Amino acid sequence: MSPDPAAATLHLGRDLMLAGSRLRDAVGRRAQREFGITALQGDMLLLLATHGSMISTELAAACGVNASTVTHAVDAGIERGLMKRTRNEADRRLVDIGLTPAGKRMAGRVRALLADVARAALEGLGAPQMVLLAESLAQVSRNLDRD
Repeated sequence: MSPDPAAATLHLGRDLMLAGSRLRDAVGRRAQREFGITALQGDMLLLLATHGSMISTELAAACGVNASTVTHAVDAGIERGLMKRTRNEADRRLVDIGLTPAGKRMAGRVRALLADVARAALEGLGAPQMVLLAESLAQVSRNLDRD
């Protein structure tokens, strides 16, 4: 009897969610233990290091949380000297969130931590498997971005 494609897709979807959740949890535990920041704050530091600055609604969408959650995380980041708020030059009604020099250094540390956790998570996969996985996950992300 051949496997049910719908059931296989459901299991794969669950495995994707579980793997993402476990990766985020592992990064969050280490970031909390080693740097005293949450997984969300780590995500935000990486995003801001890449984009330079973002408004809170952009950060919320990119992190998959609501704006009030971002506000609390940014407040904590400002308190730690990692983030700053500045008035948006193009639209004075908006506030940009960016990194301080200490935040940029912390983003580098979080990037290294994420790479370390990812290396451990990918242990046992060969280069061809990792290329295929990366291409497949990129396609999954593109498909989900269509919503």
